Parts: sequence; C-alpha cells; structure tokens
Amino acid sequence: MIVVTFAVRQEGAIFERRLSRRTKHGNRVTGRLGSREVTIHWLGIGVEDRLGFRQMIEETQPHYVIDSGFAGGIRTLLEPGDFVLANDACGKAPTAKESLYTAKGRIVQVAQVLDPEAKARIRRANAEALAVDMESEEIAAICKELHIPFITARMISDRYDEGIPGVFLGRGVRSLGDLADAVRFASRMLSLRVKLADKLEELINDLATRPR
Repeated sequence: MIVVTFAVRQEGAIFERRLSRRTKHGNRVTGRLGSREVTIHWLGIGVEDRLGFRQMIEETQPHYVIDSGFAGGIRTLLEPGDFVLANDACGKAPTAKESLYTAKGRIVQVAQVLDPEAKARIRRANAEALAVDMESEEIAAICKELHIPFITARMISDRYDEGIPGVFLGRGVRSLGDLADAVRFASRMLSLRVKLADKLEELINDLATRPR
C-alpha cells in the first residue's frame, strides 16, 4: 500500500477522484490507482491529526509515504506549478526519475503562512531551501522513527515574491485589488490541483517500476 498525505481536502480533491473503489475511514480515503492500493490521509494544517497519522502508519506499514500538497516558493527561479522534492528522504525510499521534478532540496516547515520578506530571510539563512510548508518535516520525523520509506513531493503555489491573498487568511476584502488578487489566485489553484494530481500519478507509476 502507498500512503499520500495532504494538509486539507481541497489540495488532494482531484487526486482523490482518480482512485477507484474508494472507501472512507475518518480522515482517510482508501482506493485503487490502477493495480495499486492507495490511502489518502488528510493531516490538517500543521499536522493536526499527528496521532491518527502515526497510528495508521503503525497499523498498515505502507510500502512508502508520499507527503504532498502545495508549498510556497523560496528560490527565485521556481514558479507556480513546479514540482519539487525534498532531500530528506530516508535511505530506503525509492528515487524518482529526474525528469519528473523541477528541483530537489530542502523544504522548510514553518508555523504560519509567510510573506515575501519572511521568505527572503529563510532564503538568506539556508542556501538549500527551495520552499516552505507547514507539515513535511513532522511527517518525515514520524516516518523515520517508524522506519517507513517516504518522499516529500510538493507543488509550488506561490513565487518567492508573492504572499497568499489575505482573503484566504481570514482578513476579508479591504479593496478591489484584494478581490482581484483573490480571484487570480483561486483560478491558479484550480489548475494547479489538476497538475498536482497528474504529477502524483506519474510519480506513483514511476516508483512502482523501481526496486524497493
């Protein structure tokens, strides 16, 4: 079995629809992607369901975990839609072919959504940092502790010089510019969710051909 994690359901909704014979169990959905059994686990932002995730991993002992979803770009050359892998995979994890991803490096876990200035501080402090998210380092630590192979695979949602529109952070609409930014970002995310599902399907198919 393969486990794919997302923070929230919206990130993985398109990927979830690609599973056949779906059954739901609390914060997870299990189905089939071709001949492979896949479980999606919704972690909650910042891994709110860390206990449930850990218990599920201990009980099912999956072949590997793919921690996925979206991340904010740190490197200046990364664009929304780029697919990046973290270099924190454990030694037993299968290696994806290089043509499948844009870049590989450190994905830094942060406690909140960052503005461009905060992203710049991380970039200056860590030359290997590609992106930021709110779950991946914790998922990596759990998988390492339980000796489960894992890969962190994220899609860039916003560039190094962008922030998430305030509408999506509960700040409301303060001007017509705020509304326009929100509409543009929402439109972008609709297309990126499809692209993320495509990349995850390609990644799973590629990893299935490689020895464990």
